Amino acid sequence: MSEKHARDRLRADTAERILRAAFERLREHPEAPFSHEVVAEQAGVSARTVYRHFPTQADLVRGVWQQLRDRTGTTWPRTLEAIVPELRALYAQFERNGALTRAMLAAAPRANYARAGSAEGRAAFREALAPLLAGRPPAAQRQLVAQCLAIYSAPFWQLLRERGPLCAGAAADAAVAAMQAVLDAARASVPSPTPPPR
Repeated sequence: MSEKHARDRLRADTAERILRAAFERLREHPEAPFSHEVVAEQAGVSARTVYRHFPTQADLVRGVWQQLRDRTGTTWPRTLEAIVPELRALYAQFERNGALTRAMLAAAPRANYARAGSAEGRAAFREALAPLLAGRPPAAQRQLVAQCLAIYSAPFWQLLRERGPLCAGAAADAAVAAMQAVLDAARASVPSPTPPPR
């Protein structure tokens, strides 16, 4: 193994150790302060090491969001038929990781995660909704993707659970009903193909 490869491996291992510690800190103490210094203590490294790997709190929180997604197997739907079943699975993951999901939602504004995560989600929903997007004007396409993306999200889950206030099963049912209504309305208004000129 080359010296460079060994350094790269050590760097990757340290970053992983920091993210694991940050993830565990948020999971075990979702209401407690969350900072580079706190994560450094949990990881058994210096705060300087945490800053070297994650220069800002936004970088650190984005890394933990990714850890959450990886650990829960969270995915985006890629077909129209997958949207509703994957929405139910997503809400079940939010319930299994409720305290951590809420802690991540509280930390998300500092990480600008919504913008980064939404870009990925928009691309996935454009793919999944392709049969319903065809022939629609760009503004209508964006609106349909945005509606689906809003429902397929932790903030919508939190809204249903806390402002609803709905129990876990009722929140998932409400999200599915909302998604189904959006998809049914889109199916009912699929543009007719324009006939070729004579």
